[in-house]
Amino acid sequence: MARSRNIKPGFFSNEHLAELDFATRLLFIGMWTEADREGRLEDRPRRLKMALFPADNVDIEKMLADLDHLGFITRYTVGSFHAIQIVNWAKHQNPHLKEAKSTIPEMTVLEPCPVKVGASTMQAPDENSSFPADSLSSDSGFLIPDSLPPSPAPVVVEDLFPKFWKLYPRKVGKDKAEKAWAKLKVNPELFELMAKALGKQVLTPEWIKDKGQFIPHPSTWLNGKRWEDEIPDTPTNVHLLPVNRHTNFESRDYKAGTKENANGTFRI
Repeated sequence: MARSRNIKPGFFSNEHLAELDFATRLLFIGMWTEADREGRLEDRPRRLKMALFPADNVDIEKMLADLDHLGFITRYTVGSFHAIQIVNWAKHQNPHLKEAKSTIPEMTVLEPCPVKVGASTMQAPDENSSFPADSLSSDSGFLIPDSLPPSPAPVVVEDLFPKFWKLYPRKVGKDKAEKAWAKLKVNPELFELMAKALGKQVLTPEWIKDKGQFIPHPSTWLNGKRWEDEIPDTPTNVHLLPVNRHTNFESRDYKAGTKENANGTFRI
């Protein structure tokens, strides 16, 4: 039996619901009218299709799966009975005091109730209220603030791959390198270690010889975590000058084999 329910303005601006298509959001509202006073209903997609979308070609099973995935409903089974629990039902709906108790078995494990023990936003059958459950007036007291808190400001993470690509001396296989980079989830600290290792490795004989043809591909370097390799200390001057063979000038006898002239000069 369909029932009157509340719908709050926050429903239309909920960014999590906005991820769903229009028909799925409409299904979510329609399920409230099909749910009992505890927010439970039978998990019967075909029946829901006939009750809520009799003239529309929609995939109810997929729509229910999307709502379940995002945490707006929970699909569960007790024995052979398939049921649906609408999440945070008591925080958003105030069933009429004359509604019958639920005959659908509850879930084996329920999420802890966020309200204080003994406090409930649902009217007990013997309570009287000046505000009927199907009232949509903004001052009726039933338009409870949204339970979904505002999303935190997004954390901007710098993409460090362009800096790595600029530093790496052998620029081949960029697509593979980007995939390997994504798996590593590189943060600034790890990037600093990589940069320091590259600064040493580019000076090693293995990377310098034969115009760098033995430098590993970037993806190979990343997948192998080659920044962790032990790198021997390299001289500051890579291009060493040859040893000078002209030595011991001070000990040579430049007079040997010559004759001294009267004026003090020498001749051979």
